[in-house]
This record gives sequence, C-alpha cells and structure tokens, in this order.
Amino acid sequence: MKDLSIKEISQILSPVFRSLKKVGLVYLFGSTAENKKGPMSDYDFAVYFAEKNKKKIFDLRCELMDKISRTLKTDKVDLVVLNVAEGPELKYNIIKEGKLIFEREPYKVLIEPKILNEYFDFHSLLLRHNLTKA
Repeated sequence: MKDLSIKEISQILSPVFRSLKKVGLVYLFGSTAENKKGPMSDYDFAVYFAEKNKKKIFDLRCELMDKISRTLKTDKVDLVVLNVAEGPELKYNIIKEGKLIFEREPYKVLIEPKILNEYFDFHSLLLRHNLTKA
C-alpha cells in the first residue's frame, strides 16, 4: 500500500475499529504519525480495549493486529495495548505525541487523565530520588 496520510489511515481503519466493540481508543504514533516514515518504518498503533480480562485482551490484540495488517496489506504493524502496557512514560508519550485516530465515547475523557496521573506520579518519584532531570 502506498504511503498514507494520518487522515487516510484513520478513514481506512475506522470500519475495522468500529467492528470490534471493545475498541475504545486508537492512537497512531511513531515515525508514521510524525511524518518521518522511512523504508524500515512500520505502523505503530496504541489501543485501549474496554476489557479487563488479560486473556481476552490478548485475543483482541491478535484479532485487531490481523485485521489492521490485512486492511493495510502489510505485516509491518505494531500494536501497544494501553490497558496492559508497562511504563508510564511510554503511555504518556503515546497520548502526548501520537495522533488519536479512533475514539468511542467516553474513553478519551476517562483514560487520558488516568495515564497523565500515572505518569506525573511516576515522574515526581523519579525526581524525588534524583533518577531523572526535570
């Protein structure tokens, strides 16, 4: 598939995201979202699922990755699940610098503040113990 704009990616994949009722939010991040795509670039997505069961989340992740890969006609797809992702900094950077390409109400207003709080709590702990610079 040719190089796609963020808007085109969103339009092409919206039916895929809508077809899975547990998809709450999807961000595009990384080189594609920053318009710095090169020959080794892939599509980096972060998703929040309306699901708590880790086995079901794993199954949903596999299903969504398959559908995205088939729709975009590429196997260069990475998918971070925000529900279970380790590291507050990764999640913070995704919502700060990534592009929200799909939203099912009311997940953005529920999830983004949680991610921000987790990050700032973590960051202040690092500062307190001199493990990072301001």
